[in-house]
Amino acid sequence: MKLYDCVDPIGTWLYAERYLGVGTRAYSSFSEDLEIAEAFHPQRGAASFTVPTFRLPDSAGSYLQNTLPSALHALYRQEGGFLLPVHPETLAFEGLHERGKLATFAEGPPIEVVPLANARTVFVRAIGGEAVTPHFLKLHYPERLSRFTRRLRRPIIALQLWVAEELFRVGVPFLGEVGGGVFGHDPKEAWGYLIRECRAVGEDAPEFTVPLFALYGGDYRAPEEPSLLEQLVAVSGQSGEAYLAERVIEPMVALWAKALLTTGCAAELHGQNTLFAFSKDGARSKIVYRDCAIYIDPAIREGLALRDLPGLNVISRDIRMPSEQVLSLVYDSFMGHHALTFLARLAEERLGVRRAALHEAAREAFAKATGGRRLLPETIYYYDDKIHANGKWRLVDTGEAPVWR
Repeated sequence: MKLYDCVDPIGTWLYAERYLGVGTRAYSSFSEDLEIAEAFHPQRGAASFTVPTFRLPDSAGSYLQNTLPSALHALYRQEGGFLLPVHPETLAFEGLHERGKLATFAEGPPIEVVPLANARTVFVRAIGGEAVTPHFLKLHYPERLSRFTRRLRRPIIALQLWVAEELFRVGVPFLGEVGGGVFGHDPKEAWGYLIRECRAVGEDAPEFTVPLFALYGGDYRAPEEPSLLEQLVAVSGQSGEAYLAERVIEPMVALWAKALLTTGCAAELHGQNTLFAFSKDGARSKIVYRDCAIYIDPAIREGLALRDLPGLNVISRDIRMPSEQVLSLVYDSFMGHHALTFLARLAEERLGVRRAALHEAAREAFAKATGGRRLLPETIYYYDDKIHANGKWRLVDTGEAPVWR
């Protein structure tokens, strides 16, 4: 993708999501696994596809929302009920909870969507043939994408809405998650969807936005093109080292630390969840976060006199592993290994940037943002190399020393 061809911000974002990720999913044994039909595949699928909906009465489930202001509720919340969008692959899944009962409800308007990089989150183009305010839907998907089966049950939806309120409260730049519908009443099996805004809440971000991996990923449709990172550095007037340190690494570390130390929420700033917003002339850029399905450190919240907790993903209560190990997973492995290491490798190969200089920038940013607090262990923790039943996971000490802190 050529930077000078970027005219439509939404079109640029969707192209980046689908086609600028070549070579970016090689960070684990399972990262490239996508159990999805070709028609819905982010790279190989059609330009768009249709997500069916059902009109559910309130008695059949519930519509959840938090206190973030949003006009999107009007698209899904109706008098006495709500729309339930269902991914076509989910609808075809024989083990779908209450699948037979779902078929008894009236069909709602079809939704035209474009798949994003993780396949089960989609961009909404139109509902019932009518263009609507741009936004995203995160859908229930009981098949495996990467390491985990991507079910979206009520406790996760409630968690994400809770985290969104916390991030909004302290001013973290992120895409607001504002509501969602749940089908059924079983506390463990009821499933649904989540509504996500398209712009960072409360932020005057530059006009173009792409996932971070699009900076260092190859172009699926034009493999001969230079990376987006090379093009952005060229128009910025900065050196590659300065650009990455000041525009990417330092704000990523600062965002992670701010979210953790003011809310106890451990943001997962890997290449998909981290968004890079930029102006075409290279003058402005901003790091933005997305996806509030994250872990919560209750000890940090207790220290802030914040005693309310969500019903899921609380470290030591729901996650039976030490806090420092979980934080190493999200910082050292997700942000460090899965994103910044890939970025640094390309910058070294294409721009002659020294990896050691980027490591040093991250260490300085981490020390500044955390005030020297000891939050993480001396070595890096990551998942063991296994697929466990029922979405379970286990961390192991890799024995490797961290380089991004």
